[in-house]
Amino acid sequence: MKWLKKGRIFEPSGQTSWMKKYGILPTPYFIEEKNIIRIFFGTSDEDNVCKITYLDVNADNPSEIIYLRKEPVLSEGEKGLFDEHGLNPSQIIYFNNQPYLFYIGYQRMVGVPYLLFASYGILNETLDKCVFRKKVPMLDRTELEPFIRSALTIVQEKDEYYVWYVSAYKWEVINTNLFKNKLLPNYNIKFAKTKNFKDFDIFEKPVIQAQNSDEFGFGRPWCVKENGVFKMWYSLRRKNITYRIGYAESKDGIHWTRKDDEVGIDVSESGWDSEMICYPAVIKVKNKTYMFYNGNNNGLTGFGYAELVEE
Repeated sequence: MKWLKKGRIFEPSGQTSWMKKYGILPTPYFIEEKNIIRIFFGTSDEDNVCKITYLDVNADNPSEIIYLRKEPVLSEGEKGLFDEHGLNPSQIIYFNNQPYLFYIGYQRMVGVPYLLFASYGILNETLDKCVFRKKVPMLDRTELEPFIRSALTIVQEKDEYYVWYVSAYKWEVINTNLFKNKLLPNYNIKFAKTKNFKDFDIFEKPVIQAQNSDEFGFGRPWCVKENGVFKMWYSLRRKNITYRIGYAESKDGIHWTRKDDEVGIDVSESGWDSEMICYPAVIKVKNKTYMFYNGNNNGLTGFGYAELVEE
């Protein structure tokens, strides 16, 4: 696999009063009749409280921005709710003929920096306004997963939906040259099935997890199915190396073979994605495959894309 980087698409620079930092978790959706890719993302003021908005790019040339929405599609929740300190998109899925925008809500804490849980809003038919919003997490805390259950990626299989998500089972202080005594979650990727996004059949063990003592985090999975094979890209976090993009394959969605060395994309020598690359989202449009992703400082510098040139 080989990706050709095509450059940064969006950089937050005060386009609105609340669009000064971050263009985090780019979440693409191809609107065929308009020949555009709508990319939802989180962006914030100096307070780091992200709202979700989107921009439209030319499906034949994603470097060309056609429209930037300067009103939030979704803003932070009410005080005391799980998403009171902001939210980031995960994926757009049609369910019961309605477009569901799944997202990550975050809440700042005292004992640990934050909690992250997944929920959804239902959009209107033109995908530019939220008409319903669930006020509590869709995947709430459990005995086995009390800290983080977020960043969904979903593939429909007949009348079921396969769901992979980020799960944290503990917090730990990491003291390396990179993190310097920082409290961080230890997180992996888990799997569930659902028919209604209310009742979930949770697979007990993580499906993507650390293989050595340096690895401690697997963020924002993105999964597709091609020719009977599930393919997953994710953000790999290590104690001594900043975020990189990893890759794995599976026949059943549960048992995965990691192929990180075949992912075909890495940091650049200089520029907006020279320190890290993370939060990939892969979409096939016509005869091309694109990866939208974040760069330095977990998306502080915006997002860009790459094109698959060799499978």
